[in-house]
Amino acid sequence: MLRYKMISAAASSFLLIGALHAPAAFGQEAAEGQSAGVRIYNVQPHSEADAVAATYARSTVDRLNVRTEADLSSPVIRMIGKSDRYEILGEQGDWVHIRLTDKQDGWIFREYIELESVAPPKAEADAPKPEAERPDEPDAADLNQATVVHMDDITNLRSGPGIEYDVIGKAKPGDSYPILDTKGDWYVVSLPDNSKAHVASWVVQTDAASQHSNPASSLPNGIAPELYIYHTHNQESWSNVASLRAGTSVDDPKVNITLVGDRLAQQLQASGIPALAGDVNVAEKLKQQKLNFSESYTVSRQAVDKAIQTYPSLSYFFDIHRDADVPREKTTASVNGKSYARVLFVVGTAHAGYKENKAFAEALNKLLDKKYPGLSRGILTKSEHQGNGEYNQSVSPGSLLMEIGGTNNTLQESLNTAEALADVFAEYYRSVQTKP
Repeated sequence: MLRYKMISAAASSFLLIGALHAPAAFGQEAAEGQSAGVRIYNVQPHSEADAVAATYARSTVDRLNVRTEADLSSPVIRMIGKSDRYEILGEQGDWVHIRLTDKQDGWIFREYIELESVAPPKAEADAPKPEAERPDEPDAADLNQATVVHMDDITNLRSGPGIEYDVIGKAKPGDSYPILDTKGDWYVVSLPDNSKAHVASWVVQTDAASQHSNPASSLPNGIAPELYIYHTHNQESWSNVASLRAGTSVDDPKVNITLVGDRLAQQLQASGIPALAGDVNVAEKLKQQKLNFSESYTVSRQAVDKAIQTYPSLSYFFDIHRDADVPREKTTASVNGKSYARVLFVVGTAHAGYKENKAFAEALNKLLDKKYPGLSRGILTKSEHQGNGEYNQSVSPGSLLMEIGGTNNTLQESLNTAEALADVFAEYYRSVQTKP
């Protein structure tokens, strides 16, 4: 998983090498560009004193590409991290030429280094690092596996896959965008207004790693989960990114409502709530078993029952959905200047204990109205004549179905709502835990 967090070099470091100012428009991706003008450093120090006086570069990021030439299109030799220092051999525009070993050198972008005048121990400077200690270089598979990018810093959104393209916007820290495609080292992302932009892969985080494991299954040993999050209609997506459309369906196999459930589980864990995000692909199971879509709740109930058998400690169950083609003005709320997908609590009445589920929904709804005014669309009760009618809610009084936004909302708005729900449930959970 790509995890590049850009850190600006200190001003004093810039002074050591001269006026090394990257163009302001480059932003976080720091534009691995090139220009003319070469300054050569002392390549072969004649004495120990010369070696100490030489300038050395240290990366300020965890993974920095070292290329064969001062050109973005040139091959990557390897990647370096923050731990080692490398002798600077020369400078070409926005690039710095460094010595990797006695037999190997390469070029790095100067925005991501700080300079030191003290030579590293010879073993550190010259000996090649063991392969196991080198950061893995991201390849095409890493890029293609990712479905969403997350911004850690103010990041340029460009009109094309390269630093030579115009900056058409700025992404803010905390923003997340669905990935539509990859072009070289760049992601093509979907923006909330349905337009597209390109962002450099080396300056963003992605969800690629979480696709290989349950993002909420990393509860510390000995902690029993109490909340299970799942998705009966796991491919529900949004109009601006969905790749599968048939009739009223707006679906996508990757960029879908499961990302919202993952965010909810992660936020709850961060708050100390033992939450578990299920990873059962109901849509795939329906296909494998040649079942109709109407049998989705039968399949998801099997997943819920298995979770209960595995974790008898579970007492809360959230089935997270995305509502249908409801007008955007009805499914969107602005709270403190932030846009959210509104929440509709759905309670099935086709079982004897539904009043307890409704009381639970009312408690959460009351807290939501208090902390995030306008975010709730209220509580909807549905009988067996209006749909499934039970919605797996007979398993526990703490079982709910929540519709987060509709097809006309965005992933980012839905993720914002997941964070709000985590905040509200954490307060509810703690209040229940403290009662005698």
